Amino acid sequence: MRLGALRLMQIHGARRVNKRHLTIAVLSLLTLGLDQGTKIWARSELRGTGGLTVISNYLDLRYYENTGMAFSMGRNLPGGRYIFVAVGLLVLFAVWRLVRQVQHRKTAAEVAFAMVVAGALGNLIDRVAYGHVVDFILMHWQRKYTWPAYNVADIALCVGAGLFMIALSGTKAANRSGSSQTSSRSARERGAKRRARKRA
Repeated sequence: MRLGALRLMQIHGARRVNKRHLTIAVLSLLTLGLDQGTKIWARSELRGTGGLTVISNYLDLRYYENTGMAFSMGRNLPGGRYIFVAVGLLVLFAVWRLVRQVQHRKTAAEVAFAMVVAGALGNLIDRVAYGHVVDFILMHWQRKYTWPAYNVADIALCVGAGLFMIALSGTKAANRSGSSQTSSRSARERGAKRRARKRA
């Protein structure tokens, strides 16, 4: 009976893991599809034009070719195309390692991983295929103060990074709580032993 129950628990656990992996894959593909679809639209409709105004004095859609990182950072770096491809792959590996370490708030960690994968792959595809990343979302305040142009992949990366911070903070808090409870239990046990020795 015990072996049968253990086997059922293993099967249930495997199904739960597979479901989580499927959720990560679907969310990544949907986000990646949205990123690539909007970039195709930007190449077709915005390139060579003055762009579109979405919210006057605040938000425009304009076509930019970014050879740097997210938000146009490092765009003039020599050999940047290959460096950024390598950095993107390293980021994916590092994030996967972090996901495996998260013990609490796993849902937030898994959604974060899906967002980071989609964002990193979205920009990697552009770098490999075109040598640059298409940015087209431009936020500004009356054109006096302008935020660097970005795309859906950049948004996914930022959302993923934020969710990772939440997930990791939950794990650290749980570890601190567990350590505190262990220390308190050990102190109580030592006190009980001392009292037992005094009575003896």
